[in-house]
Amino acid sequence: LSVRLFNRTTRKLALSEQGQVFFEQAQKIMREIDDAEAQLRQATTATVGTVRIVVPFLFGRLTLVPHLDKFYAKYPDVKLQIHFSDRPVDLIESGFDCGVHTGDMTDSGSIRRQLTKGPLITAAAPTYLAHYGTPKTPEDLYNHNCLHGRFGLDWSFRSAQGTRQKIRVNGNLAVYNGDALREAAVLGLGIVQQTYWALQHDLKQGSLIQILKDYAIEGPSISVIYPARRHLPARVRAVITFLTEITSVNTNTLKTPSLPKKAAEPKPSRQARAHK
Repeated sequence: LSVRLFNRTTRKLALSEQGQVFFEQAQKIMREIDDAEAQLRQATTATVGTVRIVVPFLFGRLTLVPHLDKFYAKYPDVKLQIHFSDRPVDLIESGFDCGVHTGDMTDSGSIRRQLTKGPLITAAAPTYLAHYGTPKTPEDLYNHNCLHGRFGLDWSFRSAQGTRQKIRVNGNLAVYNGDALREAAVLGLGIVQQTYWALQHDLKQGSLIQILKDYAIEGPSISVIYPARRHLPARVRAVITFLTEITSVNTNTLKTPSLPKKAAEPKPSRQARAHK
């Protein structure tokens, strides 16, 4: 510093005038650091503040928003900013505190906590089935109009041997929004395959009827994701807990039998190999 901070004698050590000024400023800085740390601790433990969350359109409209009254009854001091997107989002880059994601996760910088799973549902409106008939096997879908979206034309089912099989369907309408795809099926425009969570309300109301139930397999998981950090604020923990509560159901009514392990698959017959 090139400044004398202390006056030293053989008997005592005392601050110089410049040293006193430096000491007082240093004390002020230390108090400000202590205040900043206290504020951070309070932000971590107090359930207050703003939480920015991103969710798929259908999940937000049918599962999250209808339960917001319960959330605010518990956490009146939390402000939610809810964004909707059916595409994977980089939480850190986009500035989100947490999000809901369906299927596998590619963002290695985030922590994933599974909320729930449910069967993959194939369904159609009563009007469509009355006019075109009800498919009895997945192969019958070749003769039906199948509505599809971002998951494509290859639909998954359980085969007669209990293994997973893919059926490539066809149809005259592709809708790249889950909610609009569901609505098109309700209108009787064709058959749809979506997660239980996307179709649950229509199934309960009877506006859609599940078909090919014996061939259903487990659908993709629904998870809450949040950036990896040492201290998760209480307001974010509250949202994660709430998402867990509203997605918990009696899973015994939703479970589909597990597919057998690959090693247990039956070997194809000589006739079947020749046919291939």
